[in-house]
Amino acid sequence: MSVRSHDREFVPIALPGPRFSARWILNARADLLFIIGSVLAGYLVFGMHAVLGWNMLLVWFIWVIVLDTPHFFATYSRTYLDSEERKYRKALLIGSLGVFLIGPVAIVASYGLKSAGAAHFVIPWLLFKITVSLWAYWHITRQHYGVMRLYHRKNDEHGGFDAKLDALVLYGCLLVPFGALLARHHNSRMRVGLSRHIPQVPEWTGVSGAGQFVRAMSWEHWVIGLTIACVVVLITAFILRQIYKVLMGEQLNLPKILFFFAVLPLHIYMCYTEHLLTTGLLTFTAIVTIYHDIQYLAIVWFYNRNRYGPPTERKKRFGLAEKVTRKVWIWMGVAIVFGSIPVWGLGCLINRIPICQTGPHLGDPTFLGQTTWIVFFVLLTAGLQMHHYILDQYIWRPGRSKQLREDLKLEDRNAAA
Repeated sequence: MSVRSHDREFVPIALPGPRFSARWILNARADLLFIIGSVLAGYLVFGMHAVLGWNMLLVWFIWVIVLDTPHFFATYSRTYLDSEERKYRKALLIGSLGVFLIGPVAIVASYGLKSAGAAHFVIPWLLFKITVSLWAYWHITRQHYGVMRLYHRKNDEHGGFDAKLDALVLYGCLLVPFGALLARHHNSRMRVGLSRHIPQVPEWTGVSGAGQFVRAMSWEHWVIGLTIACVVVLITAFILRQIYKVLMGEQLNLPKILFFFAVLPLHIYMCYTEHLLTTGLLTFTAIVTIYHDIQYLAIVWFYNRNRYGPPTERKKRFGLAEKVTRKVWIWMGVAIVFGSIPVWGLGCLINRIPICQTGPHLGDPTFLGQTTWIVFFVLLTAGLQMHHYILDQYIWRPGRSKQLREDLKLEDRNAAA
């Protein structure tokens, strides 16, 4: 359709739409502070180690009490303490408790092998602890994937090429460098019977000695080199895709891009830096988990506020959950007083925590090299971790739950714009 004015024909030109799509999970300010900006907490912990030289066992201990254990409680507050969820997820909440049996089965298996005279009888117990550790990192990776998918849903990237590429980049840039860290770190190497340190990189003597250089490289050097190449390819592909979308006039998902460029550099740097090779893996764990905890607590609190709301606006009664979530300080206080302090206070009393060994010597070492009390404590804390991981796999599926989509405001276009 054209408009004729003064015998001249004007053809309307479509104005370009906004260059960015910027719908947030919570809201712009909260997302930038708790979902994206929380990555700064990881760098802060790294600075405590690499710059300030603080006692990282003390930093780790404070972190598990103030943030990590409360983020487990956040899962329980929205499941076991919620009367509606208890009815809806009865099979899951009861059946998932079976995960606490995995550790005891590993102990029985190791004891059986020892009784049979097997030389490597401790392998089932070691495999159990390694599995819990690897599952912990996978759990963090899966949460980041979940956040990415929420940004997809909020900004109308439900599927197609971008969703597949984003998943590949996210998983690749978190998991591939982690493999390089495990190949280099003395804790992981010693657990599988390797020498404490990897061989030195051979000296480069020029093109003429390239063949000798290649032959002198250990398998660890090849792993590191290939993982770096993989990360470079993935990051390049992601950047080129964004450039292509700009050239084609397509909108860019701003929250997702900011999230990627907050999360990925932290994990990549921490996996390759030499600074973390001189300390235990607990330091790495605290660095990459502390902001995961902040993200999780922020999302669950947003969920709580929407689901339970002010008492005058509630359409249902949710039991104890609505009482402990009335105020954020009550919610966190209950988590610390009834979750963190009992669990980690017990760890101090039985001399499990090196920096707070206040209790008496309780028993002789078992065939696993620790006292019975400490073994049972490991079973408790590992069981809590795995139970949290299992519950999280099922309770955060907005695609299958209309109620969850409402509680997260996923279908309200104005709520987080």
